[in-house]
Amino acid sequence: MLIPAQDANKIKHNVIETFFAMELQLFGINHKTSNVAEREKFIINESNQILLDSHLKKLFGNDFESFFGISTCNRTEIYLVGRPGISKHIFKEVLKLLNVKDISSDSFYFLSNHDALAHMCKVASGIDSQVLGEQEIFGQFKTALRNAKEYKIIGNKLSYFADKVIEIAKKARTDTEIGLNSLSVSGLAMKLIKNIFEAPENQNILVIGAGSLSKSVIENLYDKGIRNIKLVNRTVKKINLGKNFEILSSSLDSLYDQLELADIVISSSITEVPLIGKGAIENALKFRKNKPILLIDLGVPRNIEDEIRGIEQAYLYSIDDIEKITQENFGQRSIEAEKAMNIIALESKSKLEAFSMKSSKDLASLQLDQFLNSLSSHEIQQFKTNGNYSNLVDSIKSMNIANKNLNDFQDLKNLDDHVIKSMIKRFFSNA
Repeated sequence: MLIPAQDANKIKHNVIETFFAMELQLFGINHKTSNVAEREKFIINESNQILLDSHLKKLFGNDFESFFGISTCNRTEIYLVGRPGISKHIFKEVLKLLNVKDISSDSFYFLSNHDALAHMCKVASGIDSQVLGEQEIFGQFKTALRNAKEYKIIGNKLSYFADKVIEIAKKARTDTEIGLNSLSVSGLAMKLIKNIFEAPENQNILVIGAGSLSKSVIENLYDKGIRNIKLVNRTVKKINLGKNFEILSSSLDSLYDQLELADIVISSSITEVPLIGKGAIENALKFRKNKPILLIDLGVPRNIEDEIRGIEQAYLYSIDDIEKITQENFGQRSIEAEKAMNIIALESKSKLEAFSMKSSKDLASLQLDQFLNSLSSHEIQQFKTNGNYSNLVDSIKSMNIANKNLNDFQDLKNLDDHVIKSMIKRFFSNA
């Protein structure tokens, strides 16, 4: 069925008006508001993002532009653009669709506009991390954004903000020493090992998972002279270190056999259920004749059952545990963090103002378009023939039309007369 031109034009304007009213928003959960037991229940990944995208766009229509999410050791956050206040409604739908339960509502935070943009910059720059200034999060943020673009779930407005976050975070890290000798998560794991073992190079180490964090762990081990490293992964992976050293992973089927030989286990695998249970460790310790075993779980959701803490010869550290062990150079990095925060506050404000200015100009064009389209063809022809648009500009400046979606035409009224005349000429030339 064909839609009358007048109705189609009205629909088009309603969609555009809604777009201009949209704002940047976010909600999430992190190490400041929750423990790992809660965070592992709220995870955003590739499959559920695609599912969420379809569900949210169908449910909220023109009130919602797009979203993308990030899940790391420290946090899960969802960034979105939509009409003001929509994040609370989307939050409920996300919890429902992901079947998230037993997390206190107090564990979640909600931010919008400048607060949201500044927070995203703090996250990407490492200022909001438990290990102040850690740099792994910058790559994780870029990966999350790149994936959202590849999945085609992110819209132009949110993409603009996310790109600006990367620009600002890079500037904050470049212009300060926020990353001064900061330890990454993998670096903290190495620090823990060195605190416990006098000669880590003599220990047998098992790494589970072959993602970016596991690779970083292996690189840290190798740099400290450790060579007794075994790797277990779902698929066969080869990791090359140095000219004459490589590690080829074995399958998950060999995990229990490898546990019997490992003095140190470091796990960072993407899994919905723990890979190592209490029974597996008890069996491994029998084979080891109760020789102690250190387990470091970097996974969120956790890879290793928490009940293992009750086993006398097993020492389990979760991501929350190891990040509390050391904060070297914390004082100096805190000073640099203040400098970085000032950069973020100013830059995010500047980017928002620039975006708002462009949006205001676009909205003014829409307002003029709306006003001129209300004229009859006879009136338009008279103005075109006359060529004097001063009276028309005066009418625009003095009109009093209540239209909240179009900001009561204030963006158009605030323009200089000569700018409005130029816009009118362009309209008539295309009419």
